[in-house]
Amino acid sequence: MGMPKFEDMNETDVREVIVRPLLQRLGYAHGTEAAIRTEQTFRYGKAFLGRKSPKKDPELVGRADYILEVASFGRWVVEVKAPGEDITRDTVEQAHTYAAHPEVAALYFLVTNGRKFQLYRTSSLDAPLMAWSFEDGEEIFLALSNLVSPDAIKRKVRLLVPDGGKPLGAGLPSSVQIIGGFVRYEDHVGNHPLLNMDGINGLELPITSGRVSRAEDGRLHAALNMAKAAPMMGEVNALLKREDDYDFYCGDEYISTIRNRPSIFQNFFESHTPAGTPIAVMGLGKTPMPFGFRMSALTEAVGYVEDDVFKGTMQISYEMIYEKIPPFIRQALEAQLGPIPAQPKIQGGGQFEVKLLRL
Repeated sequence: MGMPKFEDMNETDVREVIVRPLLQRLGYAHGTEAAIRTEQTFRYGKAFLGRKSPKKDPELVGRADYILEVASFGRWVVEVKAPGEDITRDTVEQAHTYAAHPEVAALYFLVTNGRKFQLYRTSSLDAPLMAWSFEDGEEIFLALSNLVSPDAIKRKVRLLVPDGGKPLGAGLPSSVQIIGGFVRYEDHVGNHPLLNMDGINGLELPITSGRVSRAEDGRLHAALNMAKAAPMMGEVNALLKREDDYDFYCGDEYISTIRNRPSIFQNFFESHTPAGTPIAVMGLGKTPMPFGFRMSALTEAVGYVEDDVFKGTMQISYEMIYEKIPPFIRQALEAQLGPIPAQPKIQGGGQFEVKLLRL
């Protein structure tokens, strides 16, 4: 890539022309286990420091342009400025506020205006871990990849090799049984009427069983079983080939027992439903689907343990790709429901409680 004409570029140009290709080269892509996330909503939109009081906690300053998410291992964020803006201490502190938010808990954050780049550990603002100019990008790429590529993020977690009987957290043994709990779905919204999720908003599903222990690579592993929402959700799960068993992983060494420093457990799921798959249509019985689709879903449970209950909030992001929609069907759907977006998605949240039994 030649030297860009920075004087003609704005912040959006830096994001799309310089930063996104860099992230893709590092190994990140939308809808994968090493995902580029460009939108993040919080259940608590404050930069809270321990009180978690909406009247007193400072507002969250800004939103990072990108979150680079290695599902269940860790994440880092990128804040982009226009080439005409200097990277000041205020810029760095603003990016840090976002990276350090408990619902993000980023390992690193990168600040760039396209000309200059500064990479920091979220835990240390004294000096950049790396700093370079655009023209030095090739020289530093290997060192950068060794820090923030998906494999590097995974290696960082895998350094936490569990010892025999290592406890899961303060006051917790090395394994606990899940004996109950619930998940409550809230605020699910799709970006097209085809993805209307009003039917699950307000639903509360029981968690029936499971276990929390350590995976061989050192991550915390919660395996749980959750009841189906209703016959309708059973049909959806069958269509997506999704079982009732869920595996969540967390890259922290211990499960948090502190509310304002929660642990983040994640589940990543993807499926492919080809055209012709039978689907139940009211009044018609089983009918072959006229087009196929791919779906990926990232579920993030942010919580802490109190009185043998792991509780908190969750975020769910679904991304869809429709395959070969026949033109006459697309035309009919768009005539009734409006244009089908290039990247159909659903985002939602909720609350959960998981009851633990010490073994």
